Amino acid sequence: MDNQTLDIKKDNKLSQLKAILYLLQTNLEEFKEEVDASYALLTLGEKTPLAKKLEKKIQDPINDIFQFSNKIDSQVNQILDTIIRGYFKKNHSSIKKVFKTRKSLNDLHYSIVLKEDNVKSRDVFFEFLNTIDLANISQKHNVYFQFIPSELVDKIKFDEEIKFE
Repeated sequence: MDNQTLDIKKDNKLSQLKAILYLLQTNLEEFKEEVDASYALLTLGEKTPLAKKLEKKIQDPINDIFQFSNKIDSQVNQILDTIIRGYFKKNHSSIKKVFKTRKSLNDLHYSIVLKEDNVKSRDVFFEFLNTIDLANISQKHNVYFQFIPSELVDKIKFDEEIKFE
């Protein structure tokens, strides 16, 4: 790579950084104006939406912590689901069908129909589950794989079929 290419990359990153800082500065200025207005109105006995929101958080801080925790758990679940779908896609040659069979806050359930249902085919997925276990993810976010014969697919209730296209 020549120096001109490196300079272009540096210029591009510098431009991105400047843009981010400008947006941050603009947002902080707008937020400061809102805070100043809320403070001024509060001294007159009026409450802005910001003041009301802060008051609510002061009155029930525990609920806010639980909501924040649930939001994080939900995002972790979405990330895990994306990783698992990627793993299914990577191993699609051994999968006939796969379904997400249940949704809950911290658990992910999948039903897998293998093209050849045998120990060797299942081991690929058990190794993946072991990796998740070793990462201590399963302490809070459980992942379940259920292998089902293709003739029972119609009897299983599932939330969605996962496609590989």
